[in-house]
Amino acid sequence: MKSLFGLFNQRRTLFLLLFYILLSFILMTLNDPFNIRGMRILVLQTMSVVKNIEDKFTYWNNLEQENSDLRRQLLEVSIENQRMQESMLENIRLRRLLKFKEEHKIDAVAANVIGFGQEQTIRSLVLDVGEKEGIAKNMVVVTEKGLVGKILDAEPEQSHAQILMDRNALVSVRLQKSRETGVIGWSGNLWLDLNYIPKDINVEVGELVITSGLSQIYPEGIKVGLVGEVEENKYELFKKIKVKPAVEFNKLEEVFVLTSSDSLMGEGKIAQ
Repeated sequence: MKSLFGLFNQRRTLFLLLFYILLSFILMTLNDPFNIRGMRILVLQTMSVVKNIEDKFTYWNNLEQENSDLRRQLLEVSIENQRMQESMLENIRLRRLLKFKEEHKIDAVAANVIGFGQEQTIRSLVLDVGEKEGIAKNMVVVTEKGLVGKILDAEPEQSHAQILMDRNALVSVRLQKSRETGVIGWSGNLWLDLNYIPKDINVEVGELVITSGLSQIYPEGIKVGLVGEVEENKYELFKKIKVKPAVEFNKLEEVFVLTSSDSLMGEGKIAQ
């Protein structure tokens, strides 16, 4: 029906002309004034009906167009609102990172996470900073919450960072209370595994795990996570300890690459 009306609307002048020509021929064949008057009334009524139908179609067509315009405007407003919310959240994150950098007086380069590494055997992030910003292999990557990982390689304008949640990533750590050292690794779940802690060492759930500094890469005192589970087996020499990572790796958007670790050595500044 809509297509028929559209065709009529486009060729309305032609249709009316043909109708009037046909009507003229009919009237010319009629000699009875009564019939002519009746025909005139019928024509007027028909034209009135046609005009009403046309007006209704025009109204509904305009209404549909108006609804389409309103839906488009609503979509534009919704997208703009989402962009504003994202900008606000990004501003909050960046202010938090800037405050963290200023409070801890660290030499670091801020970077955005722009993708995930394509290596099949290594879990890594792609950062939007590289050699031009002074980024080099084995530099430590952190957020204000704790340790992310280290730089695997750097290109002129971007770099790849291996994260802790990778089977190849091993970090020497220390339990904050007992001062016992162990090694953090990842076995493929949501937790980090703290290995080589003897059974006679008292380990509490919620205890802080930090980097030990017994490494040529990671400085001392960076927060790695909190002890989440502790298990013992009488046939094994070491406890089974699960550590909840301090960093939410699936939410990473901005990080710091430490260009100098001197300001962190021995003070545990990111372990607060």
